[in-house]
Amino acid sequence: MRSMTGYGRGCASSEGNQVTVELSAVNSRKQVEMRFAIPRELGMLEPQLRQQVQQKLSRGSLNIAITYQLSEETNCQLGQIDLAAAKRAATALREVASAAGLSCEPTLADVLQVPGVISQNSRQPFEPLQVLATQALEQALEALDQMRQAEGLALQEDLLARSKTMRNLIQDIAERGDEAAQQQKQRLQERISKLGLELEIDDERLLKEVFFYVDRSDITEELVRLQSHLQQFEELLHSDDDPGRKLDFLGQEMNREANTLSAKTADSQIAALALALKTELGRVREQIMNIE
Repeated sequence: MRSMTGYGRGCASSEGNQVTVELSAVNSRKQVEMRFAIPRELGMLEPQLRQQVQQKLSRGSLNIAITYQLSEETNCQLGQIDLAAAKRAATALREVASAAGLSCEPTLADVLQVPGVISQNSRQPFEPLQVLATQALEQALEALDQMRQAEGLALQEDLLARSKTMRNLIQDIAERGDEAAQQQKQRLQERISKLGLELEIDDERLLKEVFFYVDRSDITEELVRLQSHLQQFEELLHSDDDPGRKLDFLGQEMNREANTLSAKTADSQIAALALALKTELGRVREQIMNIE
């Protein structure tokens, strides 16, 4: 089991060229979301890097920052100055300045900005960075995975402890259920007695009313579902898959059963136990949101 949060960094270099990739991940209910901070000249690598990430992650919101450094040799390949074109550009700039009545001389920066003076080689020098980027990303993903596994283990331990707490609460509610039903029957008898009605303990009318109120407040079905959901919950915590979505669903279902149970009972002790159960479920659902 893995957390969806973590950080990873990777760096790959060859022949003086270097690429660094940094990953920071936070939780997300959707499939893996990626936001790239990548230099424009390496933009063509983004589809390939996206695919590489998707092969490793299934959920989470991911920020991917890519930086690079080029060797001196590679830098020289980025652009070459055409001296003949530079001379023509300088002559043309002087003529423009003279025609405009200006006495200033063109600067080197002015000359280099003239189209054609520097011949750009926009693709070939960056090709070695493609392999380096994939290597650096793989390193970053491995580092991220290690951190996510460590945090996932901590989440697993916490959720198993909370599961035990919830199981004890459900058991306490179940044990209290029979006594609560008996007290409900007794309260009903007392109310009938206060009304001055003379009914025997086995009177059919009394039994019907008792059955009606006990049936309305019966929480057996909710308890059975809660125990079943909790069993599945614990099994998922020990699974090797990515159980985040399934755990999220079970958390919602357990919360719904706890709400129904709380609404049905008239017993103050069961109500208090149900409130404690819902409080623990709230903490559990917050933790589940961080699981992949």
